[in-house]
Amino acid sequence: MSMIDENTVLPTVESLDVLEQVGDLLARPGHVTLQTESGVAVDLPDQLRRLLDSAAKSLRTGSSVTIVDRARMLTTQEAADILGVSRPTLVKLLESGQIPFTKVNTYRRVAMVDVIAYRTLRRAERQRIVEEAIHSNEMEGLQVTAAARADAVAYVSGKIDEDELVRITRARYGLE
Repeated sequence: MSMIDENTVLPTVESLDVLEQVGDLLARPGHVTLQTESGVAVDLPDQLRRLLDSAAKSLRTGSSVTIVDRARMLTTQEAADILGVSRPTLVKLLESGQIPFTKVNTYRRVAMVDVIAYRTLRRAERQRIVEEAIHSNEMEGLQVTAAARADAVAYVSGKIDEDELVRITRARYGLE
């Protein structure tokens, strides 16, 4: 089991009510204090409060949450899992210079911060492509449906790739 798996929290149906309460509490202005049964209390620093609020929101929407040190060095498999690509695809990205890496003996290691930067860059590029396509459709007087926008969101987030987006779009408009 990788460190990523060990630090990942998945939402449960049983926790949804508590997550809602935690979210409401963290959204209120003012200090938030944690207190143990023995009476030891500590005020949450603002950055920890924001982190908990973000984690609670993600869990409430069904997403998993992983906390990993950005300076952590990842194996190629861990980096591939984060990017949602195969390990051979990741190795190609490393060898082509798209993501920096170091070698420890014969093993490649990738900094978490570099994986996040690459993922952010890819999402920004996908977002630009989607915005251009939507703008082009609107300029031609074509309607952009809610389903098409949902597909675009799935593409930008990396849940589907370009080929899948094209296949779905062709099928939607009977172009298969």
